[in-house]
Amino acid sequence: MITASLAYTILSRDMTKSLDRVANQAQVKKDAQYYADNINKVKNVDDFLGDYKLYSYAMKAYGLDDMIYAKAFMKKVLESDLTNANSFANKLSDTRYKEFAAAFNFNAPPKDIQTDAQEDDLIGLYKQSFADAAQQTATETKYYSAQMDGVKTVQDFVGNSRLLNYALKSVGIDPTYMSKDYVANVLTTDISKLGGNAPDPSDPAYDPTKTYVGDKLYALAQQFNFKPDNGDTQYFRSNIGSVQSVDDLLADPRLRTVALQSVGIDPATADNAFIKMVLTSDPATLGGDAPLNNPNPSLNYVGDKYKELRSYFNFNADGSVNGSAQNSGQTDAVAELYAFRAPAVGGAAQTATQKNNVIEQYNIKTAPQIVDRDGTASDVYYTSPAMSDLNKSYYVSKIGTITNVDQLVNDKRLADYVRSAFGMDPGFTQLKSVLTDPAYARSVDLGDAYKAFNFKSDGTISPTKRAQSYDQLTGMVNAASNVSGYFSNKMVPASGPSTINNVDELLSDKTLTSYIKDAYGLGQDFSNAELKNILTDSAYAATAGHQDIHDAFNFNADGSVNGTIQSAAQLKGINQLAANNASYYQAKLADLSNNGSTAAVDVFLADSKLVSFLRTNLQISDTISDATLRSILTDPTVAAAQGYSDVYQLFNFRQDGTVAQNTLSQSADQVAALNKKADDAAAYYGRTMPSISSVDQLLGDQKLNNYIRYAFSIPTSVSDTDLRSILTDQSGTGPYDKVKAAFNFQADGTVVPGLPAQTTTQMASLNSAANIREQGTLDRMGDINDVDQLLADSSLTDYLKMAYGLAYDTSNAELKSILTDPAYAASVGQADLNAAFNFAADGSLPTSTSPQTGEQTTNTSDNYGARANNQGNDLIDRIVANYKSRMDDANGVKNVNDFMKTNKTADTLLGNDSYPDLYQMALQAYGLTTNDVSRSTMRKLLVSDPYDPKGYVASFKDDRITKMVRAFNFGADGKAAEPMAALSAATMAKYATDYKSHVTMLMKDGPAKDRASKDATKEVDYFGKTIPTVTSLDDFLGDKRLTDLVLKANGLDPKKYDKDTLKKIFTSDPDDKKSYLSTTADARFKEIVASFNFGKDGNLTRAKMGTVQDKQAEANTQQQYVQMTLETQEGEKNDGVRLALYFKRKAGDVTSLYSILGDKALYQVVQTTYSLPAQISSMDVAKQVDLLGRFVKLEDLQDPKKVDKLVKRFAAMYDIKNNTQQSPALQLLTGGTG
Repeated sequence: MITASLAYTILSRDMTKSLDRVANQAQVKKDAQYYADNINKVKNVDDFLGDYKLYSYAMKAYGLDDMIYAKAFMKKVLESDLTNANSFANKLSDTRYKEFAAAFNFNAPPKDIQTDAQEDDLIGLYKQSFADAAQQTATETKYYSAQMDGVKTVQDFVGNSRLLNYALKSVGIDPTYMSKDYVANVLTTDISKLGGNAPDPSDPAYDPTKTYVGDKLYALAQQFNFKPDNGDTQYFRSNIGSVQSVDDLLADPRLRTVALQSVGIDPATADNAFIKMVLTSDPATLGGDAPLNNPNPSLNYVGDKYKELRSYFNFNADGSVNGSAQNSGQTDAVAELYAFRAPAVGGAAQTATQKNNVIEQYNIKTAPQIVDRDGTASDVYYTSPAMSDLNKSYYVSKIGTITNVDQLVNDKRLADYVRSAFGMDPGFTQLKSVLTDPAYARSVDLGDAYKAFNFKSDGTISPTKRAQSYDQLTGMVNAASNVSGYFSNKMVPASGPSTINNVDELLSDKTLTSYIKDAYGLGQDFSNAELKNILTDSAYAATAGHQDIHDAFNFNADGSVNGTIQSAAQLKGINQLAANNASYYQAKLADLSNNGSTAAVDVFLADSKLVSFLRTNLQISDTISDATLRSILTDPTVAAAQGYSDVYQLFNFRQDGTVAQNTLSQSADQVAALNKKADDAAAYYGRTMPSISSVDQLLGDQKLNNYIRYAFSIPTSVSDTDLRSILTDQSGTGPYDKVKAAFNFQADGTVVPGLPAQTTTQMASLNSAANIREQGTLDRMGDINDVDQLLADSSLTDYLKMAYGLAYDTSNAELKSILTDPAYAASVGQADLNAAFNFAADGSLPTSTSPQTGEQTTNTSDNYGARANNQGNDLIDRIVANYKSRMDDANGVKNVNDFMKTNKTADTLLGNDSYPDLYQMALQAYGLTTNDVSRSTMRKLLVSDPYDPKGYVASFKDDRITKMVRAFNFGADGKAAEPMAALSAATMAKYATDYKSHVTMLMKDGPAKDRASKDATKEVDYFGKTIPTVTSLDDFLGDKRLTDLVLKANGLDPKKYDKDTLKKIFTSDPDDKKSYLSTTADARFKEIVASFNFGKDGNLTRAKMGTVQDKQAEANTQQQYVQMTLETQEGEKNDGVRLALYFKRKAGDVTSLYSILGDKALYQVVQTTYSLPAQISSMDVAKQVDLLGRFVKLEDLQDPKKVDKLVKRFAAMYDIKNNTQQSPALQLLTGGTG
């Protein structure tokens, strides 16, 4: 028998050849072919176990042929989740079972139409699409704004497709379907000769002299100033034939202009002598623009324009013509070019206003749509910061022109602005009710929106301030609610019987009787005796016409009660009457104003229902007459004396009983200008304070001085000298100790060494004080009715002095002159302050006819700025939530038909019907629209393989479409398919386990190993989360954490492989024996490369995937089957050879000495190689491992050369131990020992 040493040497010398010999054996080849033909026809694990040829082939390949009988056991192995450390296969100590399970897809991830990672990516792209669109709009707008200033002719404009496309999109025209020449012709036609959409010829409005170009193009034409033809070209065509010399041409200004402008020459600056020279020169002697280097000395360089001009005329050298100055082709060329090259009227293609109009409309037309409501309500568009600014400008410019609420709500842009400003849903349809009905506004929690406008209930604008503000009215409503609650609790207590036992007890409670009288409109002066008769005598009540009051209670004729005073239904009835009165009150008070010469308070007191409601719910004594009540409502002194100050404070009547007119103290622009001045003052303070080194320097700067005084409310009576003393006072006491504490001045006025005049904290504290005071100031500024009212409020005058840099001791008389006399204001350098208000010379203010004061407009705009983007983002979040809900694995989309359903047909929810459908969101996420991909095409795309380079998806040659389809996992049958991934879950689990083992295999137990294990776990977690997001080889190679883990898991040193080397390995052809992978790279890379689902182009491919077994796993199984067959066949001849081959194959996978102890074959090789006694198996396991470590180094098992050397030694020792005939070579190898 041949020795183990010799047999191993022969086999290992060319292992590939040895394996090929076995693979080509007839039976092996036949079994391999059967396996390849049938393995991926298997439908499930039972199908696999039922096919003995397949099952036994695989079991033998993994060295498990002795377990073929244990099908139930192996089923549990195959169904194990290898990503779960506690799964059946993972808990088995023999790693062959785990390797066997990893070779198949029986526990592949569940089929999922869209994985969480894919869903997150799509949603992220969907959200980003709005920001991207906004950025694209901003980029195009910046380009248009900059480039249009240089456009002088229509040729400049239409010749720049970017400008032309921008303009066309601004009116909603798709540039794809619009001819440049047609646009140029329209833009150079006299606007008076153009029309929009053509009326029917029978319509009287039809004008046959006009060219109808459609509303959109007509609107665009109005935004440009290109020179219209006005018959110039016709004149040229008609008269050029009569030109007999160049002088004739130059003598006719109209012909001359057309000729010169046709080539872009300005007729006003062109010299006739030079023109004549050009037109009479031999064309062959003329050059265009002179070159910078090496000009041709034989040419006369006259410029490109003049050279072109010469080509359109046929003048002789003496200026005469032979026949005509032009042929028909030359005439046509000049006539056509003239329109294109004639300069715009005024030298500019657009005025600033026209340009801004185009820019505004472009932003509107290109804003990405969030929701299309199909005409049921307003569509919703994404509001970019730029669009927000444009909307604000539009609102501020338009709101002052509104004369009734219908105008506002019918202007979609204004209405959307208000909805957004006050947090209403874009589809909210009751905006008019909110703005005109305080009760309704309160019921839907939109009181702020009602307060922001001055509409009456009929939608007109109130000429006066409200007799009760919304907040005051709310106080009344709350008071009424309290009285109603009191009444209800007395009549029908929540628990126990009513404490009212008879009619007299009820009538003795003024609140209860007032409530009843008010509810039934009796008037508060209605006598209680009369009321008693009504409550106790049905016949009397009927006669008095108050049967309803009697029936609302349950009193007997003697005033006693049968059962309860009121049933729940009776109580509900009277409460409803009271609620109706409350609604009446709110509606009337919202509209209450002076009526001609009748003061508003008298209009109020003349309405008994209003007075009754007031007396009832504010519990005003019956002893208070209406005359006294009038005084309480109009005079704070009387109100206080009577104990009704709270009543007075709920109204806005002046002492004469009127309510103030709505005046326009400031427009929104004026408010903004004033605020800007205050902001500038604060900025100046922050910018200048760091350079202050003494108190005198500080006080000498009027702006800083004013800002300090304003922040701390220091009165004008405190002089600069006083203020200096305050700032340098070292005592830390006194009324202005906070002022001193805000600075760091010493007694001599210098700054404390090592400190600034103010630290950052001190400055922030002072600014905070200024901001707090400013807010209160601005709230009062909007209530000013005349200049004297402003001057009487020191907070307002201090604010103006601070904002406009006036001396702190500027008198009110001086300030009044500035505010009321523009000439005087200009003379003292305060024209800006005068312009910030609308005071007349007498100090009065104009009556406002706007639905908002300047302050209200400013507040609305501030609200809009804060909420506009959030509103859109909130809606997008709801759309995303709907997407996730519909895509939910448990109850959502199951197939492509489900996915293509609209929101309306997919469920019974109504709130999501207007949201974009799932497929529409997918299109938008990847930069596509339904114009790019139709619904039917989308369906075909989704059931096609996006990884097939020759498939339907690839045929579009559109990367957007490919990426979109790859975001889903539909199979050809339209149902969920296995998600495409760079690595299978089993391989990921294997790499994770092997990585952890390799990282810690050379480390001893202890803190260092624990830390390494913890770090390894972090890397494995990152690997598990990140690999599913890898969609290409570049993605993988671009993440060093991923590549390092894979290399270390396979026993390779990452330091030896840079990104370029790895790319060369992964892009090598594994089937080419001469490729880099086959010839140069470490042999372990073959399996690594095969384990990834990357195609030759570096993208993911399904070509390597199988139903039951992936291509790489199938190839490994085939290869291992041949390897096992070789080992078996050689083992039949010599068991030592089998052991040697087995050890060589398994050594690289050993990451722990415990693995050797757990594998009898591996242990036998080590024991034989180092002549270890059999008795060590009875030792403690830890001691066995310690002993093995003296002979076997784990790092050596990762080195193929050292493994080969160990195996050769084993073979030699095996031959000695088994008395195999030694060859001379073996004797040399073993030193001749026996």
